[in-house]
Amino acid sequence: MNGMWFVRHGALPPNPERRIVGNRDIPLSPAGREQIRVLAHDFMPILAGRLAAVVSSDLGRCRETASILLTGNEWAASPPPIHLEPALRELNLGQWQGLTKAEIEQLFPGQYDARGRDFPHFCPEGGESFVQLQSRALEAVGRWRRHYPAGTLLVVAHAGVIRSLLACYMALPLDDVLRIPQEYACQTFVPEW
Repeated sequence: MNGMWFVRHGALPPNPERRIVGNRDIPLSPAGREQIRVLAHDFMPILAGRLAAVVSSDLGRCRETASILLTGNEWAASPPPIHLEPALRELNLGQWQGLTKAEIEQLFPGQYDARGRDFPHFCPEGGESFVQLQSRALEAVGRWRRHYPAGTLLVVAHAGVIRSLLACYMALPLDDVLRIPQEYACQTFVPEW
């Protein structure tokens, strides 16, 4: 069976101020590690014998998620390889990263509203747009699919990356990308990709 499983990394530490995470390298929380351990126990056995490779964002939370998923499972031979892919990093929100919405509105007047008016194309200073994110993510999964033309790929990434890939697969406009659910540790299968 050719296809891809997309898995979002586990939960991050609490963020009560709702500071923009973006592609900052924030580790999994203890709860996030436990989410992934449970997922590994319940989900990974169904991939035994089918999994060609794991392709993961190179940010720590995804690297750790991929590692936990492959630990403790019985593989007929050796576990599939894990490839780290920088093009699967989360959306780069430039100078907005680490800020709250209120801080963004104060430091960059009008930009938050401008993003709402043209969500797919808006690019914060020093960052990238969802169109750019989708382009780099599509190129990366296409390249890895060509490298592993048969079997199932497991792609471990971030909500924005997975949403942009699923939007393309489902022929949805990027204006609707945030409507695609992506909870921590969720998994989605895309056949024949």
